Amino acid sequence: MIKTIRSISPIGGMGTQDPVVCPPDPERVIEGLRDTGYNFNTAMADIIDNSIAAHATQIDIHINMNPKGEITVYIADNGDGMNMEGLINAMTYGSKVRDDLSSLGKFGLGLKTASTAFCRALSVVSRAEDNITRKAQWDLDFVASSHEWSLKLPEVSEEEQILLDTTSKNGTGTLIVWERVDRLLKSYNAIGSARNALNRKIDQLQFHVSMVYQRFLDQDDNRAANVNITINDVNIEAWDPFARKEELTELLAEDTVEVDMPDGTCPCFTMRAFMLPNKDSFSTSKAMKDARISNDMQGFYVYRENRLIHYGDWLGMFINEPHGSLLRVEFSFDHELDAAFNVDIKKSRILPAEEIMDHIKTKFIPAPRRAAEDRYRHGTAKNVLQRAEKRDAHAESNRNIEEKAKTVEGAKVTETEIPNEVQITNPNGTFSHKLAVVHSQKTGQTRVIPKDDLEYGQLWMPALVDGKHAVLINQSHPYYQKVYSPVLTQNVMVTGMDALLWALSEAELNTINELDKEHYEEMRIIVSRVLKKLVADLPDPEEDDE
Repeated sequence: MIKTIRSISPIGGMGTQDPVVCPPDPERVIEGLRDTGYNFNTAMADIIDNSIAAHATQIDIHINMNPKGEITVYIADNGDGMNMEGLINAMTYGSKVRDDLSSLGKFGLGLKTASTAFCRALSVVSRAEDNITRKAQWDLDFVASSHEWSLKLPEVSEEEQILLDTTSKNGTGTLIVWERVDRLLKSYNAIGSARNALNRKIDQLQFHVSMVYQRFLDQDDNRAANVNITINDVNIEAWDPFARKEELTELLAEDTVEVDMPDGTCPCFTMRAFMLPNKDSFSTSKAMKDARISNDMQGFYVYRENRLIHYGDWLGMFINEPHGSLLRVEFSFDHELDAAFNVDIKKSRILPAEEIMDHIKTKFIPAPRRAAEDRYRHGTAKNVLQRAEKRDAHAESNRNIEEKAKTVEGAKVTETEIPNEVQITNPNGTFSHKLAVVHSQKTGQTRVIPKDDLEYGQLWMPALVDGKHAVLINQSHPYYQKVYSPVLTQNVMVTGMDALLWALSEAELNTINELDKEHYEEMRIIVSRVLKKLVADLPDPEEDDE
């Protein structure tokens, strides 16, 4: 049976009514906005954004814990300051749009949501050019009890006045105060444990600020206004993720891309791909540590209006893998492209439009990724070789094969006067053949010889080493790096794998013939290519893995 659906007029069939004003419940909204997903670093960055938007050149942050374990946070600046109208607007949820659309503030929510994500009392103390110091406060408990969007206007405390005056030099400026901080740390039984946890938070914040505001903190970077920031009296220095002061850092590619916007404008974004040196190629050990090379620090570093808003991944195009850890891409745009990049409320995530992602993935990033992978693998192979030599990882294999070789060798291989040419005698006859010939090899290493690379990317190839049948093994091959390297300290595993490759080489010498000898090399090349694909998804060893 088919039922007939009839249109029913709203509100009892009375037709369209006048709009109804539905103010949100203050307590539920203000409590709900505490859970917008801020972490401490992103929350503090939102406050700093406001100071920079107010043209501050000095920002001083103090994070204190009293003997009872109560935490108070102060952020003071020497920016423009606010009169009463400006102060109330700043404290309004969804404040009015700034006159300067390029400012770091975006939605008019950051100050409030970032602060109350961690505290139950947010105060703003500000002084404009009229030299009057004013204070406004959101007290979440007061809002709950009054059931109103009730903004307090309390007196400025002596401590607040001193902090503001110290940073502003008695001029214009603003002080943000977080009190009744209830969400920064978990509960600790001992005050000492809580203080240690807070110190770790402060250390993490210091690095976060040095990274996010790099262009502002770097006095030599003319892309952004110069700002000095201190955290608990420690001056924060700019951290350059691209290690541009290192001589071996390479600029692999750069691109400027126009984007056609719906309003007819064509703003641009820029990309620059930098490849960092291998860990052992930095100028100093300190420079290497400062570069923070790891899986979590590779990928795109996205700057909106010169402020870092996202970093440490490939925007969903690729997963983070060790062989990409040397590649970092500087990605810069301004507010005119906010819609194209879908900037979120915390200014910590972007989602570029599909056509932009396609341009990056197919035209810009492939070549830099290949170059960075090659450099990483070369550095990894070098370290693997050094570790293998240090441990003499193939010594047991050499001893084992040397003891048994005469009982299993079926071919006679003799060096000729022509370089890398031997005469082979086996059941198929006697003939000349091209073969790697190695002399003066280290004593005890005449059967299994690791090499930093082999022709055509082969994993192994037979050789004649000081007159003995041997196998050369390519330490640059992914199979060696991913399968051999993790077990170099396990003699049984290494001896077993070495024995297999030596046996394959010996079988080749025993069965090769004049007509088909070229096919053996082709077989090794194909097997090596197949193995490269089969181990592609296995984890890469860390460069300094022990």
